[in-house]
Amino acid sequence: MTNVMSATNPFDDNFDSGPVDSTLRVNNNNPFDDDPSPGVGGGVGGGAINPFASTDSAGEDTTTLDDDLDVPSGAPVEASWQYLGDLPYRRVPVYNNVRWCDEGQENSDVLNYGLSAFPRSALQRHPEMLNPTELRELLSSSTITKVVGCPYGGPVASVTLPIVGQTSWFSQTEIRIMTSAGRQLARIDFPLQDMLDRGKYSPSDIMEVGFTDRTTLVILLRDSLCLTYDLSGEPLLPPFHLIPKTGAEGQGFELKHAAVFEGGAAALSIAKQSALVEFLDEHDDPSYFTTAHAGARKILPDTQISDSLGGKGDLIASFCGLVTALPTAAFASEYFYSYSSIAVLPRTRTASRHPEVFLSTSDNSVVVANAATAELKDLDCRSQISSPIVEMTFAPNGRFLACFTEASMLTVISTTFETKVLDFDTSEGSTQPPLEMTWCGEDSVVLHWKNLGVLMVGPYGDWLRFPYENQGNLYLIPEMDCCRVVTDVAVELLQRVPPATALLLRIGSIEPAAMLLDATDAFENGSPASDEAARSITKSGMLMEAIEGCIDAAVREFDITTQQRLLRAASYGMHFAFKDGSKETRSIMGGKFEEVQDGMTLPSPITTKFVATARKLRVLNAVRNPSVGFIMTSSQYDAITPTGVVARLIATNRSALAASVSKYLSLPKAVQLFARASKAAAFVAEKNHLSDSDAAQGAMQIVHETIPSQPSKSVSSSVIRGGYATVAMAANKAGRPGVANLLLMLETSVADKVPALISTGSYADAIAVATSASDADLVFHTIMAYQKHCYMSTQDTGRANQAFMGTVTTKFTKEAFHTLRRYMSTLPDVKEVLNLQLRAQKFTDAGVTMARRALDKRKDMRERLSVLAESSRVFGMGKETAFHKACTDDYLELLKDQEVLRTKYSSPDVAPESSSVAATISSVLRYAAINEREKHRLLTDADKIAKKFRVPDKLLWHTKVKAFAETGQWGNLRTLGDSRAKPPIGFKPFARAAIRGNQSSNEKMRYIERVSDPEERYGLFCEALMWKRALEEAFKMKDEHRIMNVKASCNSPEYQMMADQLLARLA
Repeated sequence: MTNVMSATNPFDDNFDSGPVDSTLRVNNNNPFDDDPSPGVGGGVGGGAINPFASTDSAGEDTTTLDDDLDVPSGAPVEASWQYLGDLPYRRVPVYNNVRWCDEGQENSDVLNYGLSAFPRSALQRHPEMLNPTELRELLSSSTITKVVGCPYGGPVASVTLPIVGQTSWFSQTEIRIMTSAGRQLARIDFPLQDMLDRGKYSPSDIMEVGFTDRTTLVILLRDSLCLTYDLSGEPLLPPFHLIPKTGAEGQGFELKHAAVFEGGAAALSIAKQSALVEFLDEHDDPSYFTTAHAGARKILPDTQISDSLGGKGDLIASFCGLVTALPTAAFASEYFYSYSSIAVLPRTRTASRHPEVFLSTSDNSVVVANAATAELKDLDCRSQISSPIVEMTFAPNGRFLACFTEASMLTVISTTFETKVLDFDTSEGSTQPPLEMTWCGEDSVVLHWKNLGVLMVGPYGDWLRFPYENQGNLYLIPEMDCCRVVTDVAVELLQRVPPATALLLRIGSIEPAAMLLDATDAFENGSPASDEAARSITKSGMLMEAIEGCIDAAVREFDITTQQRLLRAASYGMHFAFKDGSKETRSIMGGKFEEVQDGMTLPSPITTKFVATARKLRVLNAVRNPSVGFIMTSSQYDAITPTGVVARLIATNRSALAASVSKYLSLPKAVQLFARASKAAAFVAEKNHLSDSDAAQGAMQIVHETIPSQPSKSVSSSVIRGGYATVAMAANKAGRPGVANLLLMLETSVADKVPALISTGSYADAIAVATSASDADLVFHTIMAYQKHCYMSTQDTGRANQAFMGTVTTKFTKEAFHTLRRYMSTLPDVKEVLNLQLRAQKFTDAGVTMARRALDKRKDMRERLSVLAESSRVFGMGKETAFHKACTDDYLELLKDQEVLRTKYSSPDVAPESSSVAATISSVLRYAAINEREKHRLLTDADKIAKKFRVPDKLLWHTKVKAFAETGQWGNLRTLGDSRAKPPIGFKPFARAAIRGNQSSNEKMRYIERVSDPEERYGLFCEALMWKRALEEAFKMKDEHRIMNVKASCNSPEYQMMADQLLARLA
């Protein structure tokens, strides 16, 4: 045993983590020595002796669960404590004589022996064995039972599995979810029905079972298949593989080790691959997805419509999974080692706010993988770990890691691996790893071996042993401040005695709180010494401290009598403080009041704390009642908050108590409403004999919190928004659709009413409500929900799609139709939106949709022609789309002619793809400039195209003039101009083409002189810089302004003088 000596507990938060001292040796005071000397190790008997000694050894705990806790009447409370070094621990019995099955299950197909459940088919193996004891021993030796607990005192889950592989007599098992008092909440048959149909899985395939801190039951199978359930046994996510095989759908890698932690689960395969799944819900930050690993995949529930998770403005699904694959296989191959075990440090305990996966290696080290970056780091702790680690578990605060090695050495080390706290050798008790290793709060590690009991090891190597003889099965469930011990017949807590309780109730305590408690006891016994004792505390000025000490101790006690005793002491001290002063100086009970603005006063902090403690104790005692079965401590209550307590009560079908607690604690109105709605839902499900109207009326009274015999008070609809929808969904699930419809008529919250209508199958009503609220998101959500419903209702996808389209177009609102159309328009497959538009007889929209897809240049010509032909066919289905059909047919013919021209002349420059008629003609004419041999045919083909597609003369002539001019075909341009005495476009375009083509003056004059309009001739002369002819034309028009314009524009003195002469003649 190696221990780190320090003046403080190294597990405390204030412990100073320093560098590892490599000179630490195994201490001579080994508790396993045959002749030990008193030393650091301290067992139950106080000496450093073998914790696994079996007979009459000093320090052995030979008591059982029933008699070990029996303390003589009148004995001090400290007599039941056991010291781990200087830290007192206690065993708190919570439930005794627990029956881990419901009444009436004796006739089921399962034999219940405590926490174990065996199939009755097991009797067929040995029908002659009628002795129950022998039968149980046989079954126990051939099976193993896994028991896990939900954190914060929640329910437990148990499953019995065969030790060997698949067997005919143990082909099916059940996973039971029960309260800690044994009341069954749910039962899950395994394998599932679809697994039975495939014959792929058996009970022996269950690898790991565990709860997250949000009450999710996680089941990991050997092929990495993950199953998730809530406390009612309902699946949360569809089954998925953590480590799927590439290319093999529905298959995963075989696992070597797996772990379930507070935020999810992690798995390690025999192929050295590993993966992590985190379970998230609406309470998590949506931006968490943006910081997760880019390769992480999302697992959504079957009811989820879209996989759009994370990002600005998005919401996380009600429950979803985030699977991150880690590159551990490549890392192990690079450094030539394998992995032994896996553990996860939750994201609430890491600096990156993402989980970190710890994997122990075969060469005595540990590799850490960051889930956000998938980066791996070898911590190189080979000098601190003597042999490979086979089991790891983190302390509740995440600061320390307990490791159990192949050499049976328990090592506790900081999670940074900078400080090793202790090495504790357990090889003398057993060379096998413990069945369970976990933490008892933050101050000790507990280990459980079969037939050896439970060993608790403290920070300095101190130890305690709890044999738990004759208890059958025994299981440890870790908690943040204690450890639950669950057996076949009872449940108890192993807990460090709270410091407030230890100071108050230890023998000979002189703490102010202890003195106040003694004074209170004396007062109740009628002793006059009580007054003097209380006055002495007052004179010392420690009365307020004494009162607070009694309150702090009371809230951490489980025994109601002790709670009342401590609270009476606090109350006595508060009353004594009030009466012990003069009237002038006397203050209200509990100390001086607090002043606030506007002259208002508040009770003193001590008074407020006393009332809050009393309320908390009442709630804790109520949930600890065997009918409820929550073993919750004060610290756990504070950790999950009162709202969390109410949520857990609702999850375990204790909605009536949840409603009472929420009202008693004055929780937010929304919490109280949800609790009442859950209570009303339970009422509707239970009262099957009532008519729909009576059941709805009863539910309304519960939601409104009214008494039938009293007149109901008017309640604002905003106060109960969402309440009716919650009850309606539960009523529909319980087979009371009539009640659901009646309640939904009263619901005013659109955001709650629409999902409720969807759950009842009233999709058209949901669409109408969402449309009236102008909520596009709810409209789209309803459409997608109905589409999923159609596809899940039948295996014929064609029939499902037909039913979906028909309902959308005939029964849904126009807003819903257009919302779906806009969504389908963004899909790569045009068939969906086309079918929708055709179903609605929107032939114009359908044809346009097809035509637009035909314009996509990424498609080849054959595909585009096919799409255009289909578009023409669609246009032909409507009477008002004749024009659209004609245009489409023309364009289809144009594309074909363009293809013919390109093939005919073997050039892509002729009739380029997707060009218009005018552009096609222009390209043909332009190509004539470079292909003299085919010029005549090209000009003829251009005229044929113009004639075929009825190109207007003006457009054709403009196209020809531009094409001839830009390609320098002046002869063809001259021929074109001479072909008609009066061209449809006139001669002005010809003249401008010649001017811009820098042709000779004669060529320009050829066209300008044939322009009939004088003003146009004047403008052309100016544009051609023919100033003399421009002056003559302006003089003919007797336009002085034009003459002056020419004079100002030209730079020739000759023409300027000529302009002056003409102006003089006009004057």
